[in-house]
Amino acid sequence: MLNLESIRPEIKKINKDLISNDRNNSIKNNKNIYIYKNSNNNQELEIKNQNISNSLNNDNLENKSNNYSEQENPEIPPFRRNLIFTVFLLSDLFLNYDTGVIPASLIEITKEIELDYSEQALLGSLVYLGLSSSSIFVSLFFSNFSPSKVCSIILIFNCLSCFILSYSLNKNILFLMRFVMGVTEAFIVIYGPVWVNNYSPLEHSATWMGILHSCSVIGVFLGYLITSIVINLFGNLLTWRFAIQIQGFVEIFLAIFFWLEKDEYINVDIRKKIPLSEIELENRDINSPRNSINSPSFNSPSIIFGSNSRRHDPRIDSIEIGNLGRYIYQAKRVLSNTLYVTITLGMTSLYFIVTGIQFWITKYLIEILSIDPLIVNIIFSLISITAPLFGVLFGGTISDKYGGYKGKNETKAIQMCVGFGLVSFVFAFPLGFLFQIVYLSILLWTFLFFGASMIPIGTGVMISSVPKDCQATSSSISQLVFNLFGYFCSPMITGFIMDRFDDEKQGFIWGMRVVFWWAIIALMFFIISYFVSYANFKKNKNSGESDNSSMIEDSMKDNISNFMKLEINRRLAQGSSSFI
Repeated sequence: MLNLESIRPEIKKINKDLISNDRNNSIKNNKNIYIYKNSNNNQELEIKNQNISNSLNNDNLENKSNNYSEQENPEIPPFRRNLIFTVFLLSDLFLNYDTGVIPASLIEITKEIELDYSEQALLGSLVYLGLSSSSIFVSLFFSNFSPSKVCSIILIFNCLSCFILSYSLNKNILFLMRFVMGVTEAFIVIYGPVWVNNYSPLEHSATWMGILHSCSVIGVFLGYLITSIVINLFGNLLTWRFAIQIQGFVEIFLAIFFWLEKDEYINVDIRKKIPLSEIELENRDINSPRNSINSPSFNSPSIIFGSNSRRHDPRIDSIEIGNLGRYIYQAKRVLSNTLYVTITLGMTSLYFIVTGIQFWITKYLIEILSIDPLIVNIIFSLISITAPLFGVLFGGTISDKYGGYKGKNETKAIQMCVGFGLVSFVFAFPLGFLFQIVYLSILLWTFLFFGASMIPIGTGVMISSVPKDCQATSSSISQLVFNLFGYFCSPMITGFIMDRFDDEKQGFIWGMRVVFWWAIIALMFFIISYFVSYANFKKNKNSGESDNSSMIEDSMKDNISNFMKLEINRRLAQGSSSFI
């Protein structure tokens, strides 16, 4: 259990170090008393200030925090704000559009350009490699250049990549353009939620964020649908190349909008919004990531004092290279969490299956089952939209009905995932042997439905299994793992397997069987997670303490350290008071 004695030396050390750095300041004998309370098994730290002269009380500082939020977010006319939000939605949608175009046009592409299965897989996977690579330095660009101009230029590069890809007959150029499209996609995909978090109406912020994230899925579906229509209904006039050009044409107008729009309506840059004398947000001596859009949320006065001002949450899928040391420290803590690791690998396996089905199933149904392409496009469009959507809603509803996935309900939630995974595998196994479209469609829909039911529960357990101050880091790690070992590796591994057979048809069949039967690997990781969670539960029950009490203590120390450094530095700058 965390106690005051374990924190007091840390407080004294910070007091001594910081006060000694500014001996010329007038220091008055005032005291702050830190009292640790354990009430109803909830750990909390109560900070009481006594006799501090010439300092702001909590209410005043909270008011300044709110003023800071207002200064930071200039008032945008409602129509203009809605228009900018719509442009972000369209940008996110069309940046994912090409991911649906490639699977729908795979047969047409191979008619024009000779590609083996591995090369076809590379054409689909390189975008995820580019997305993962650029997430490392995205925050650096947005921190040092105008975000509105960065968004505009990035859209132009993505637009050029679309046109070059659509006119090229050289497979190496196709591969390069797909990689560039992934690199450029990451910028707006990462920055869009940051803008929504800062400028959306407070009463609708969650709704706006949900709509923004849904555009990625809609973009993939729209790309698949439009390409299917172009190939099947207008094949005599147009080709798959026109379908990819649509993305480029739309992005031209989006890029012009970002370039001409007022910078203050697009940019999120706290450096220009508040004087240092108002509220000191960080200590210059401790490598604070002030210049990054990914600044840790505990550096905000609204977090320290519990105000209702808008928070600056870190992005969950980019690595903040300006504060790499802290990231590595938190990454070590996260990766030492067995439950987090096993759940993440289980979720990665689910995304591996979904990506493999999305990429290969159209060609599989047309070439192996000899189904009419138009019928295939209609059937798979319906399956790919309804099964995952209803599955996610079903899994989330059932989980909530039985208490959610947090605390004592964690083991029960993982047990549900194991149950869904078992049912999913039961329907997945026969898929590799069915060649009738009716039976295959029914089993495929059921397979995807129960697989999707695991996603909301697994995601919730994955996030809640680590301390709050490590959740941004844990999410960035999980996104990197999903992109590399789920989305990227799925077509690559199956394509490699397909090329190992002399008979192309048999190779394709066995490649798809690997995709379907990968469900057993996902199930295995969730079963391991269940035993890990159950062992933690038994351990906590026997000891009466939380499994991660040491991590909570470290987190508490970190938060106290940061709070005191922020507060003392601010007061020393004002020459008013000190901590003893």
